[in-house]
Amino acid sequence: MRRWVPYLLVLCVLLFAGGARAQDAISNTDLVKAFAGVALGSEHEKRVPRIIKWAAPVNVAVIGKGYPPLFEDLVTRQVADLAKETGHPMRLVYSEVMRREKRLPPDVSKIPINVLIFYGPKAELPAVIEKRTKGAYKAADAEKLLRLGFCHGRLRINKTGALTFGYAAVPAEITTTTQYGNVRVDPKIFLRACVTEEITQLMGLINDVKGLTFSIFSDDSRHVDLTEADRWMLRVLYDARMKPGMKADEALPLAAQILAIKRPGR
Repeated sequence: MRRWVPYLLVLCVLLFAGGARAQDAISNTDLVKAFAGVALGSEHEKRVPRIIKWAAPVNVAVIGKGYPPLFEDLVTRQVADLAKETGHPMRLVYSEVMRREKRLPPDVSKIPINVLIFYGPKAELPAVIEKRTKGAYKAADAEKLLRLGFCHGRLRINKTGALTFGYAAVPAEITTTTQYGNVRVDPKIFLRACVTEEITQLMGLINDVKGLTFSIFSDDSRHVDLTEADRWMLRVLYDARMKPGMKADEALPLAAQILAIKRPGR
């Protein structure tokens, strides 16, 4: 998951003429190569490259207090966007704001929550993560990841390749910091980029790929929102024919076939 860097925030606010046309010009071959890196690569850990995705419905909870309304708004919109793009059931079922405003689902206590979005001061998040995941994720590990960048996420994968649990951590400092050395940044854009990428990666597009300029999934990316290429990768991943656990020799020809049918002539 991306190591956030200040220059990204300067570039990401620029609007590039012809951006939509450039996305349309990306070939299906390039999309398959991108999918191979983003979905089947191994950025931070050694594992057998295989398709990982959710089979069970994704039920999301926001864990934290005192966050700005924009944060929950971004989470809500990103969850809805991912549900639409993938066709996979995904919804926000709990937050302190929803509880306070009495907007929780009536059966919330019976809903298996399998994705947690943490918000809080950077110094406090590791202990909260360990506590709320019942020790499955250690505070020491969260501290290391938070030192690498502002936001991070982690996933649990079963032996079939199906995702069973995930979390993303968003430090409160991201909403107030406006200066990194000599670089000025917009905290709202930084927050948006963080929420967009981390929650999307929890769906199974887990790797950042160097030089992948047409995708949000790259340290070199200028994007703060999902690009059309990213959306195609999500659609390919959650095509019913793409099964958890598929290795590259099965998954990549299938990805090419899906794109050839749904994106002919590209």
